[in-house]
Amino acid sequence: MGKISAEDYGQIINEALNYIKTGSRDSVEKLQKEMEQAAENLEFEKAAVLRDRINNITRASQTQKIFDPDIDNTDIIASVSDPDGTCVSVIVYRNGKLVDKNSYFFEGAENDSSLYTDFIMQYYSSGHDIPEKIFTEYMCDDADIISGILKEQSSHAVHVNFRQKGSMMKYIMLARNNASEFLSVRAGRTGKELIALEQLSKLLGLPKPPEYIEAYDISNLGSSAMCASMVVFENGRPLKKRYKRFSIKNVAIQNDYACMHEVLERRFTHFLDENETDEGFRKKPDLVFLDGGKGQVNAVEPYLRQMGIDVPVFGIVKDNKHRTRAISTGGEEISVSSLKSAFTLLTAIQDEMHRVAITYQKKLHSKITFDSRLTSVKGIGEKKAAKLMAHFRTVEAIGKAEPEEVSRIAGISAETAAELILKLSQ
Repeated sequence: MGKISAEDYGQIINEALNYIKTGSRDSVEKLQKEMEQAAENLEFEKAAVLRDRINNITRASQTQKIFDPDIDNTDIIASVSDPDGTCVSVIVYRNGKLVDKNSYFFEGAENDSSLYTDFIMQYYSSGHDIPEKIFTEYMCDDADIISGILKEQSSHAVHVNFRQKGSMMKYIMLARNNASEFLSVRAGRTGKELIALEQLSKLLGLPKPPEYIEAYDISNLGSSAMCASMVVFENGRPLKKRYKRFSIKNVAIQNDYACMHEVLERRFTHFLDENETDEGFRKKPDLVFLDGGKGQVNAVEPYLRQMGIDVPVFGIVKDNKHRTRAISTGGEEISVSSLKSAFTLLTAIQDEMHRVAITYQKKLHSKITFDSRLTSVKGIGEKKAAKLMAHFRTVEAIGKAEPEEVSRIAGISAETAAELILKLSQ
């Protein structure tokens, strides 16, 4: 393209080759000397380019772990799952250098120790160079037997180890990142989303990563403008076309447990209706989150079981600053702060369902407060007005109702009901 001379281009290529052959330390030392010489010659622009190149090499070496003299002849194996299957990734170190990486997808396979056992036996029986050390993130079944078989094949000792903490975890995570990137390209998602869903599935004991998540939040102003939001995350991303909003119909006074019970009952009644045409209701979620603790879960979960709805239900618990703190079951809390990707996803879910609920609640409140004639009649306070709105849904409907019905619903005298109807009809 004519943006660099052939001489300068050739020098960059030689530096890249030297980097691969000798490692980052030698390359940085050489560039450091060149940068200092350029500065002495007052070639500040060249010195700045060399400085940036040094920074890039240092950063690449730190993040990708390309060179590590402490790792000699070692393979590191890790895996990540999505709803379709599991990807196993192998990164290969020889003489302290990362020399190769491979990823393999197994459709429908579960991510567990038996997968690692089968994979290792198949992988190394296919003629791959057998290292002295193999590290995995799960303990393999019969690791000693595997080591013995690989020793016979390679004529040297082979140690199969598993790590879930310590210095080797950075290499396990490197292999996991490779696997997640493979799946993300395959599924059109990001690696962070895949890791977040997998972390959630392991944390909650789900059989596979949850592809379709629904989350519910209740919002109100006292006993007025009570409503709920249902937000949907598919493959770790908001699916806004499936969002639902519910105004509370059967709960007259503030009771978040009763409101959540009503909303989930209405949602899954739609699901059980064979004539339902709304795609958002016809879909069965893999996981349901409720905004709140064990009280919310206990208010909903038993009734869903009675309806025949077999969906895992958990609460998302906030701290006193309204930040995501933990996941709640019906009896305990599960900390998520140590799982960065899962924590980030949960926070996004909680923020989104709260945003949607508050937005809808403000809309309802504006409608309710638009006409204050309900509570302007003596004998009708906020609770009785809420009962009337919960039953009739609109002020216009109350104005057209019979006094006897208004009296019965609100628990007021027939005279007060007639006065209210007259006022609303004016």
